[in-house]
Amino acid sequence: MAPLSDRKRPFEEEEGFLPLSPPSSSFQPRRKSARLPLFVARVVNNSSSSSDKGSIIGGDSGFLSKGEGKIVAGNHEVIDLLGVDDNRSDDGTEFVKHEPSNNPNDDEVKFVKEIKPKKSVRFSEIEHEVCYFKRDPMEQMFASIDENEQASINSSGMRHPSSEHSRATADFTVISSHHGRARRSLRRISKHDLRAAVKYGKKVSAHPNIRTGEHRWKFVHNGLVYITDSTCTREITSYKEAITIDPYPMSIPMMEHHTELKRILNEEPYLCTGHTFVIIDQSGSMRNSDVDGFKSRSHAAYGTLSLEFIAQQLSQRPNQNDLFAESVTVIEMKEEPTAIFERIPFDWILFNRLLKRPNIARPSYGGNYNESLTLVKEMILEEYNNLLEDGAEQEELPNFSLVFLSDGKPSDCNPGHARERTEILKSLVDSLKGRFSCYAMGIGAPETEFEVLQSMVDTVKVNGGSGQFVHAGTSTVKLSQTFSQISSTMTSNRTTLLGEENIPTVNKGPKVQKDFTMRETGKTVGKKMPSDKFIVGKGYTINRFRFDIAAFENKREPWRWADFANYGANGLEIESKPFGKGSERLAYRFHEIKQDVHGCKRVGKTMVAKNSVHLIERETKEAFHQDFCLVQATAYNLAEKYNTAVRTSPLLKSTTEEAKPPELRFLLCHVYTITNDETKEEKGYLVEKMLPGKFTKYNSNNGYVKGVSNGDNNTHTIELASGRVKLEEFIQSFSHWVYEHTAHKMIVCDLQGVLNKEGRFPEYLLTDPAICTRKGQRYGKTDMRLNGIRKFCMTHRCGPVCQGLGLPPMNKC
Repeated sequence: MAPLSDRKRPFEEEEGFLPLSPPSSSFQPRRKSARLPLFVARVVNNSSSSSDKGSIIGGDSGFLSKGEGKIVAGNHEVIDLLGVDDNRSDDGTEFVKHEPSNNPNDDEVKFVKEIKPKKSVRFSEIEHEVCYFKRDPMEQMFASIDENEQASINSSGMRHPSSEHSRATADFTVISSHHGRARRSLRRISKHDLRAAVKYGKKVSAHPNIRTGEHRWKFVHNGLVYITDSTCTREITSYKEAITIDPYPMSIPMMEHHTELKRILNEEPYLCTGHTFVIIDQSGSMRNSDVDGFKSRSHAAYGTLSLEFIAQQLSQRPNQNDLFAESVTVIEMKEEPTAIFERIPFDWILFNRLLKRPNIARPSYGGNYNESLTLVKEMILEEYNNLLEDGAEQEELPNFSLVFLSDGKPSDCNPGHARERTEILKSLVDSLKGRFSCYAMGIGAPETEFEVLQSMVDTVKVNGGSGQFVHAGTSTVKLSQTFSQISSTMTSNRTTLLGEENIPTVNKGPKVQKDFTMRETGKTVGKKMPSDKFIVGKGYTINRFRFDIAAFENKREPWRWADFANYGANGLEIESKPFGKGSERLAYRFHEIKQDVHGCKRVGKTMVAKNSVHLIERETKEAFHQDFCLVQATAYNLAEKYNTAVRTSPLLKSTTEEAKPPELRFLLCHVYTITNDETKEEKGYLVEKMLPGKFTKYNSNNGYVKGVSNGDNNTHTIELASGRVKLEEFIQSFSHWVYEHTAHKMIVCDLQGVLNKEGRFPEYLLTDPAICTRKGQRYGKTDMRLNGIRKFCMTHRCGPVCQGLGLPPMNKC
């Protein structure tokens, strides 16, 4: 089937379409055959003559009085030929008259159609009235079908096959009006489509006429909605059925999650990873209904924004409950801008609100670009300056994006306005230093109407930002593809923001790993491994130090000398091959030894010695180990306070005397320095107790959480007043408790260690934590700063322990 735009319009739709006066009672039309490509007509008034009515085409057997300009066709349609070539219709169809037959009783005049190039359609201002026709005997056989049409409609609203095929599609009467033809031209609906809707469509009652109360019918067929009067012959209006986008089903946890996100965006704006500003043109032209599948351009803008921009990004998340603290501001652009949604969380509730908005929005008047851009600039710079004042660094700022949708030139389009737009966008790019993107989209109008949008994107890109302009036209597919491209780009930007390359660290530079071989493991390996021994007084000086955090906080020398851990020890033994490797350190088996006349022997228990995995590090206690000692000592003190908070919480009391919640203990560490007496070269090892049992990583500084990221299941539980709780929840809640206890300044994460069950009550022995801070004191190279806090908040799940400690929810289990 040819596309709608290429089909021949019925000539009754052309200019000059005049009303028809009611025919005389003597009029007896014959039903037209649907199989023949002929037009069969009858005389309007048999008493008419050429002298008083004008010349009659075809004489007494003709059918048109040129003076009246009226015609009655056998299919009950109205055609006007006034002011046009007698042998040509307005659509370029030429009518070649056949001579009447010699039979005086034959009153038919036949016209054969020859296709000529179409003319452009112009709409007449003439109002049309409905004319009723008396059936001739030929049509009486169809009377029962026509008069009892409603009885042929089944319970679903569809006609029975018997009535569907009883008449040709062209035989269904459609009386046009100026409004109807204008709407059909705009929406690319042909009159044939309307007849097909009447013949095959689902017929239901429509809203009555507001002024008169007259009943109306609605026919729905093949995506087309056709509204008629009570007779089903006069066209009221028609439109293509809009695409149905269902809202996302809401649940109570989703509502609670939305409320928590709003709280975070208001109280902890530094956790925001991205803020998108959407400007939607709501000038009068956005009421146009020329985008396939939508009632108007405004509906198309909001529909595709919801489906391809919001829903696509939400669906791409590994876990849709992750706390992506992203916000969206939507501004409707008219003569004055209006922020209808401001700093709304990027979630499914926003999706549902955007779906409802076009039914509320009322496009009208003009659209001023500069007013809307100025509002966006003020909001972005206010948020930007507040974050910098709160201690955020340039690398930690969220991405700011502008999505601009318009369907034509702005109302403010003189050269002065153009210079003002350029200055607004240039100042945003300069202030945000590459963290600003501009995406512009043209809807509906020809591409030449969007030079302003193109220049806006070019301004942003030339000055160091990123952006893209796309002319989507009236294609729903292209509109959706454009939003899909924008959402993919923003997802990439979010990943970059949260990546390690954007973490501000001190002494950034290339790192080269040491050349080392890991220790073999397995049953065949004995206890004896290659090792290095260092004896005091035999070429080496060995000292042991502990880190005093109180002295460090008071800006005094933090290192305090200490004796060997074991009585009589005067040397060290360190295995040559490490048995463990982390991102920053290598771990070796370590022993204190005693050298005397009887030989050398180990004293005390096996411990773990750690040093840098990189060559460039100076492995002294001040240059390398101080940061780790500071982190571990800080975590130790916070864990002691956390244990007290757990013990005093009524909801975390054990239901039996034989059990109690596990306590968290961070190992205390010391630094052993070994100085070569000849070269004076010094290197240090951070030494701590070796943990017994299975070593487990519970969370990290990059968002990993055991039991969430990989589905691990832990069976160790305890019965508390609030119910049965997994022991590992105490570790996860510790990170959350630290965040709230320090007024959102830091979290302790990268928690790893063992569950020690050797004593009466279980306890977690932990080592090598990381501290991520928002501002102030840095805690070494594992301090991921604000990005580490963001990632923890994204993946943490609050459970009964967080609730028992009275912590505000982040994400509920």
